Amino acid sequence: MYTALASGSYDEDALAAAEAAYLQAQQQKQQQQPASNGSGASIVQQQPPEQQQQRQQQENEEPVAHRWLVVGAMCACMVLANFDKVNMSVAVIPMAKDLGWTAMERGLVSSAFFWGYSLTQIPAGWLSTSIGGARVLLAGVFLWSLGTLIAPPTARMGLLALCATRVFVGLGEGLAPSSVTNVMSKLIPEHERARAVTTVFGGLDVGSAVGLLLCGPLIRWFGWQSVFYLFAALGFVWCALWPLCRPEQQDPDLPYRMIWKQQQREAAAAKPRQPVPWGEFLKCPAVWAVIVAHFCYNWGYYTLLAWLPSYFEMALGLNVEKSSMLTLIPYIAMTVMTPFVGPVADGLVHRGWSVTSVRKLSQGIAFAGPALCMVALAVLTPLQAGAGPTSLIVGIMSLAFALGAWARAGLYCNHQDLSPKYAAALLGLSNTAGALPGVLGVTAAGYLFDKTGSWGQALFYPTAACQLVGLVIYSIFASSKRQAWE
Repeated sequence: MYTALASGSYDEDALAAAEAAYLQAQQQKQQQQPASNGSGASIVQQQPPEQQQQRQQQENEEPVAHRWLVVGAMCACMVLANFDKVNMSVAVIPMAKDLGWTAMERGLVSSAFFWGYSLTQIPAGWLSTSIGGARVLLAGVFLWSLGTLIAPPTARMGLLALCATRVFVGLGEGLAPSSVTNVMSKLIPEHERARAVTTVFGGLDVGSAVGLLLCGPLIRWFGWQSVFYLFAALGFVWCALWPLCRPEQQDPDLPYRMIWKQQQREAAAAKPRQPVPWGEFLKCPAVWAVIVAHFCYNWGYYTLLAWLPSYFEMALGLNVEKSSMLTLIPYIAMTVMTPFVGPVADGLVHRGWSVTSVRKLSQGIAFAGPALCMVALAVLTPLQAGAGPTSLIVGIMSLAFALGAWARAGLYCNHQDLSPKYAAALLGLSNTAGALPGVLGVTAAGYLFDKTGSWGQALFYPTAACQLVGLVIYSIFASSKRQAWE
């Protein structure tokens, strides 16, 4: 079984084959070990039927693999990450009234997060590759929780001071995507990859939904400051619990992977550290397909994340609590869709589809469907606040978000397909481009709305255009083929 691993070279197909053979052998071994008494008769056969049934249930119950406990902890981390994004999206409504902000100033406050977020993407990839994603993730959660904690007192000091705290939050959250990708690339085999990725990054959707659910009532009962203090405290609790998950420990039920990892570490220690091949990344059309897709996908995701509560308030005439509750519905739709995405994508690969075809199909759904929905929303948005078909608008918005969840099995898996070794660095590169819409798109939406007064021109048509560009580029150039620099 271990012949293919003895050289210390990375061969995911050999690892997958070894894993299947090992699990099959373990199952056969369990089936061939009946317990016996001294006379050779089976003890199980001598037990009453109730005890035999209980014993069978105990044998069938297997503990959750360690890697999935780590995946669950990283999912919780992503939930907290979007808590600290959406808190400002909702709190900006009463804050703007208290502090007299224009739509442009709302956009600046909402976009400040992404200035910091974009700055740490490439460093996060390099750090995760160098020292391990588990440590980088812990540092990131601590940083963004601290930035969230100090936001309320600095808001009274002025717009620039508040923006500085949001930059600080962005610096911390920018460490998360590459670090969780690095951890998954070490723990998760290829045939479980889509499920692990959709679970971890699906935490972002859960965080948006639950965060929006909590923000409205918290602001009404305790003031807008409460959403910063509570969410910061949750982040510090996560930091205390993360080391207890032992995220760098390999699963004991995958000994061949443990052997391979040990050989890789010994081989790496015996030779100088190789630099990350950034130049080779930029020469690869498949990498550029991921970069462009990440930018185009996040243009819609981040601008809508920042502006939806304000859109429901200003376009549909709703108060802050109703705005946050209605904004919740599209994220619930995305959350409901996410658990189906990974198993369906992995199932298509199991049935013989090429990984590249599955990635293109998934990302195509995530681009084409929402683009059509954005055009419909631009047409349906009323010119006068409160005059539009609210239920239909929320339904179309929810459909757009649900279809967008398919990106979890598209571009978000593609980094690990191209290079498990440099997956964190690749995600850092593409997520740098993916962070730019948070700065450009969120600010531009506020500027265009001040100039035109049209939500279609400010928000929906630009989003649809970006998604169609991403669809074309990714469909032509995307690939899951392992690259030569791996």
